[in-house]
Amino acid sequence: AAAEGRLADVRARVAAAAEAGFPPGTHRYGWPLVLTAVTAEADSRGLPAAEEGRAEALAAIRRCVRALAAPAPVWTAHSAQVSEELARAEGRESAARWAETVEAWAPLGLPYPLARARHRLADALLTEGGRREEATVLLRQAHATAVALGARPLREDVELLAARARIPLTADAPAEPEPASESDAFGLTPREQDVLRLVAAGRTNRQIAEELFISPKTASVHVSNILAKLGVSGRGEAAAMAHRLHLLDTPR
Repeated sequence: AAAEGRLADVRARVAAAAEAGFPPGTHRYGWPLVLTAVTAEADSRGLPAAEEGRAEALAAIRRCVRALAAPAPVWTAHSAQVSEELARAEGRESAARWAETVEAWAPLGLPYPLARARHRLADALLTEGGRREEATVLLRQAHATAVALGARPLREDVELLAARARIPLTADAPAEPEPASESDAFGLTPREQDVLRLVAAGRTNRQIAEELFISPKTASVHVSNILAKLGVSGRGEAAAMAHRLHLLDTPR
C-alpha cells in the first residue's frame, strides 16, 4: 500500500495494529510495519490530500512504538529511524539525529536500511547547510548499495536528490555548479515556481490563473511545462516531488 501511494490503506493497517497491540516476540514484524508507515507519512507531508487524518495517523504510530520492544541492536536501529521519520513527518528532522541513525545501522551488516538512512542524512545535510562533500559521500554509498541490491525505488530517490543538488554519483564525473535554489536544478522559472507552489496547495488551473492574474490557458501551459521538467505524469506526483525534494523551500 505504501509503495502504491495508498496512504488511507496504510493508515488503516497501522490503526488496526495499534488497536490489537504487539504480543511478545512480534517486534520483528512490528518495527518494519511502523517504519514503512511513518516513512509514507513523512513522504506525503505537505500534500493537501494527506493532511486530513494526519494527526490521528501519527498518534497511532506512536502507540505502536510504545508497545514495541527493542531487545537487540537491530530493533534499536529501527526505533531510531522511526523516531527521526516521525520528526520528518512533522517538519522537525535534523542532520545530527539522522547521523545517529546511520551510526546505529552501520555495524549491523544490513546494507539496505543503512543505505536508506544515509540517503536521508544526505538530504538533511543539504537542507540544513549545503554540506555537499559529506552529502556526496553518503549519496554515492547509498546509490552503490541500491544498484547492487536492485532496489529501484531507493536508487531513484537517491538519483533525484543527487540531481537536485547537482552532485555526480560517480567520482570521475565532472561536478556541476551548485544551484542557487533547489528548483533551479530542474530549470524552473520564477513563474513556474509560483505555479508549482499553488499546484502543491491543491489549486486548479482556474484558481491559479485568478491568483496570479493570468489566463487559465497560460496557467495550463505552465503546469504542463512543470510536469515535463520534473519528469512526472500528474499534478499529484509534481506536488509530492516538490515537497519531498524541498522545491518549495525558501532559497538558502
